Amino acid sequence: MWACPHCRLALLASPEGASLACANGHAFDRAREGYVHLLPANRKRSPEPGDNPEMVAARRRVHDAGTYRRLADAVVAGLAGLPLRGGVLDLGCGEGYYTDVLARALPGTALCGVDISRTAVRLAAKRCAAAEFAVASAYQLPLPDASLDAVFRVFAPSDDTEVRRVLKPGGYYLEVCPAPRHLWQVRAMLYDHPRENDRARSELAGMQLVKQQLLQYDVTPDPGLLADIVAMTPFSYRGHREKRERLQGATLPVLTMDFSLHLFRGDL
Repeated sequence: MWACPHCRLALLASPEGASLACANGHAFDRAREGYVHLLPANRKRSPEPGDNPEMVAARRRVHDAGTYRRLADAVVAGLAGLPLRGGVLDLGCGEGYYTDVLARALPGTALCGVDISRTAVRLAAKRCAAAEFAVASAYQLPLPDASLDAVFRVFAPSDDTEVRRVLKPGGYYLEVCPAPRHLWQVRAMLYDHPRENDRARSELAGMQLVKQQLLQYDVTPDPGLLADIVAMTPFSYRGHREKRERLQGATLPVLTMDFSLHLFRGDL
């Protein structure tokens, strides 16, 4: 499934499966949890890029509480019924929540996930044994050209050129973005003049829009869950410091969850 991040040749597993290597001799050991580290040191912008352990842990608690379950079900519904024999990539997989939901809903589908955070990928590999995971950059995916039937991403950074490169002709790309009112009540508490999120794009070069969906629902978070929601997002360091501090231990009667899902299909 993986390609060498140095030369893009296929990576083949050793007989015992403990490592991967390409024909040029570049080798990569599997971690104890089963994932492989495919982010070369010279492509790192920091010693431990990506979300820090605190953000990853907060996101896992929020996901385990079911806060994003309706979104996860919408992702499954968006991909179910598509021809997925050649593999699906969770781009920016985090701690593997959406990968795991998809694996349980669509057993037998070849799944893989990449994230630049080693902390997140370690948890993803432990959560979802049915998928393959790698520490890697979304801007230089360690995957062969035209190797996947579908790619999906939930909020994560991405590169359109790389997405199109790894998709087969006619492959699908499900893009999930925060809609205008997502977490609006948190914004209202942090900013004097809160702004709505930008609307998601509905056009993508080289791909056709197949389906779009807006999903909005409300949750009632307890103070601990609200703190985790803030901690897992850029809100943890944005907005007025005094107002961020007031969020600690605060309660909200309602919190708006607002998402847009766009399914694109590549040109044949």
